[in-house]
Formats: sequence, structure tokens, C-alpha cells
Amino acid sequence: MRPPLSIITLGCPKNQVDSSHLAAAFTAEGFTCTETPDEAKVILINTCGFIEDAKRQSIDEILALATLKTDGTRLIVFGCLAQRYKEELIREIPEIDAIFGIGQDRAIVEYCKSIEYNGPAITPANQTTAHQPYAYLKIAEGCNRGCRFCAIPSIRGRFKSATLDSIIEEAKTHLGVGKKELILVAQDSASFGTDTGGDLVSLIDALASLDGDFWIRMLYLYPTSVTGGLIDCIKRHDKVVKYLDIPIQHSEEGILRAMGRSGSRAGYIELFERIRRHLPDVCLRTTLMAGFPGEGARDFKALLSFIEEVRFDRLGVFAYSDEEGTAACAMPEKVTKKTAQRRVEELMSLQAEIHYEKNCALVGMQFKALVDEVHEGTAAARLYCHAPEIDGCVFIEKLPDGFSADDFVTVQITGAEEYDLTGEIIY
Repeated sequence: MRPPLSIITLGCPKNQVDSSHLAAAFTAEGFTCTETPDEAKVILINTCGFIEDAKRQSIDEILALATLKTDGTRLIVFGCLAQRYKEELIREIPEIDAIFGIGQDRAIVEYCKSIEYNGPAITPANQTTAHQPYAYLKIAEGCNRGCRFCAIPSIRGRFKSATLDSIIEEAKTHLGVGKKELILVAQDSASFGTDTGGDLVSLIDALASLDGDFWIRMLYLYPTSVTGGLIDCIKRHDKVVKYLDIPIQHSEEGILRAMGRSGSRAGYIELFERIRRHLPDVCLRTTLMAGFPGEGARDFKALLSFIEEVRFDRLGVFAYSDEEGTAACAMPEKVTKKTAQRRVEELMSLQAEIHYEKNCALVGMQFKALVDEVHEGTAAARLYCHAPEIDGCVFIEKLPDGFSADDFVTVQITGAEEYDLTGEIIY
């Protein structure tokens, strides 16, 4: 009999895709997965090693899971942190029974097949199931960009697109089990197909041609790769939500060049103005880094004024941290952690004001919304301008009898807060 498994996933949506693929491989071999680690005899944790906070979270979670080990329980660590710090993890955390890096699904499955188990089976009611109405499609692996703060290329390798056929088949599988939103992810989504003779527009066209009522959303678009052709493609497909996640990291050219990134303040302003001209209701999201080496007070002030000018609909900020093996780690003119964190808070405070004003402008309007969950008489739903897990949502009360999640409804917005909305279903 196969031992029951539990897979815990940390980090970005790309890790979620990796874990779901591994779970499918286990299911094909007769394993049962449970959502509850203390029910499992094999506990697997998919780790993140992108930035300092993510590494700390991964280590804390490994240590917490180690306390669940009983006689015969195995703890397996895999993913980015395991790829990057295998020897250190083995040395410092002896509770780990096995460790695997990136792309070693088959080795993980074979290892687990070798584990003897004579205990009780886990009932189907406790098996892991995907509750959310959305699914991530990883369209590429690795990255060819030369960002000096980022360790991803050294962890996951060069950029490699998935095949169009494999993505379409996976999309059909998700739609076939009732998923209502397909979210395209990669380290550099806009570069899809550049290594195979294809392009992102062709992929979107193919996905949008599939039958059904569903959304398509794109995350992680490198700014200088957002072309007019891509904007036109988004405009002509109703299934593609008018939501663009374009991480710029900074606005000032001197900092961008120090980061090893292309683009400029003027170029970004022109890009966002062009997008808004062609897609008037677009939701623009970006990510910024505060405290990169050499970022002076003038650079930061200019970044604040840039945010005030562009007025992003969604914005995330993280503080720079030294990452071993990156070029930025050896750079001089380091900004103190205290200063970097203060700048993060100042940027987020400014964005909260912008976000609240934009939310207030939605009150009284009606939207199509996707209901993610229902709990104790309240539904949490998302509009086209809400990506799951990173943006806000619409809370809906006064639900009809028998109301359930995982489908579209029409809502009227009745209230606004800094990040979330309230609404009611329109019958």
C-alpha cells in the first residue's frame, strides 16, 4: 500500500503549478494526498528561495513540519530553496529525510514508492482537492533577463517555453473540471515563444478560442515586451480580462540600469498611457523594489512622484535584500534595512490612498464577478481587476438559499475600503 502524502506549497503561483503536477504524478501511481499534514506519512514541502523573507518562511515551515514526524514519517523538501541550499539544509536540519531540486518529480515519486507502509488508508473525503475556481498555467520556465538582484536564473535556468499544445491540453483539463479562470504565469510571460518561434499573442488566441465561459489573465509581463500586438489581442478577446501585471521595479533610469533592467521613466509613462488609450477600463498592476543599492533620497522622491502621476490600480512593494550569488550583493552604497522598510511603507501608504479613491469610484457600478468561496453566509468574489491571492476582493452578503462558489455572478458595488469592496448580487 502507498503511504498517504501531504504537499505543502510556499511561494509564487509557479510553485503551485509545480506542486499540482507532482500531485498528479503521485495520483497516477496510486498515492492518496491529504490536506492535513498530520494525517500523512510522507510530508513534502515545496520551498521558495527568491528573497530573504521567503527563505525564512520556508525554513520556519520545514521546522514546524518536522515536529509532526512520528515513527516512520518522512519529511521531503524540494523546490527553489532545496535547489539553492541543499547541503546547508541537510547539515542544519537533520529531520529532513530527502531533498530534491527543481524538475525532479520523477525522482521524488520513485523515492516515495520505495517507502513501506502498512497503516490505514486515507478516506477520499480527506484527499486534497482544488477548491478554487481558477487554475494557473505555467507557460515557461527560467529566465534570460539579467536583473542583478535576482537569483531565479541561477535556480531555474535559462528561459524555456512550454509547448503550445501542452498548454492548451492542460487548459482543457482545467476547464473540463469546471475552472472559470486560467492564469498564465512564468518568470517572464511576455517572452513566451521567443525561443520556439511562437509568441504570446498566438497562445492567447488559441486559449480564447476554447469553448466555455471563462476568464484568461496574464501575470509577470516584462514592461518593454508589452507590444501593440499584445494590447490589440487583449482588446479583441472578451475572455481576456483587461488586467495587466507589469512589474517595473523602479522608475528612475539610473536605478534601472544598476538593476540590469531596460526601460525608463518616460518610456514607462508612454507605455501606460498607450495601454489606457487602447483599453480604457484596464487595471494596471506593478511591483516595485525599495532600497536597491545606490537608491538615494532623490531617486526615491522621484519614484513617489512617478506613482502619483501614473496612479496604478494595483501595486506591490518589497524591500531589497542581498541574495547570494547575485551581482547586486556585491554592490556598494547599500541602503540600510530600516530605510528600505520605511520606503516600502511610504510607497504603500501612498498607494493605499490611490487605491481607496479608485475603489470609491466603483460604488454603484455593476460587474461580472467570480465567486471564490462562501463562508458563514458571506461570499468572497473577484472582479476582472482582482487577481487571486495578491489583490483585494468583493465581499457579498444576503446570499440566496443554496448559493455556492465557483461560478460567475453579477454584482453591484455598494461600499469601498482601501483594498476590498462590498457588493450585492443583482438578480
